[in-house]
Amino acid sequence: MDEKIVKSEMQPVSAKLVIIQGVVQNLPEIIDAMKKIYTLNKKEQLFGRVLQSRLDELNINKENFKVLVEGLTELSKSENTDAETKAMYREMIKTLFETFTINMRNSQDISNYLKEF
Repeated sequence: MDEKIVKSEMQPVSAKLVIIQGVVQNLPEIIDAMKKIYTLNKKEQLFGRVLQSRLDELNINKENFKVLVEGLTELSKSENTDAETKAMYREMIKTLFETFTINMRNSQDISNYLKEF
């Protein structure tokens, strides 16, 4: 067998070629990282929309609560209302305040959770 000796000189490697080779070699990891970033971004957008919806709902509920309590208070003060009905209105107001307080605590828990981020 004939032996062939190949002599080659080292070619200077350009910076662009090194970068391209690095990108090509690490392409699966790069694509995976891009997928993860995209997924996190979508989750963040969804989370933001859910929170905004919840805040809107709380604001609507707060306004409804105010109108309802004012209406029930006026009804309970009416001279044409019997004592039993007035007691029922006061009980309804008490229940509304308890429900509202619980919901506000839950909202505060959400706010405290979000502060961590």
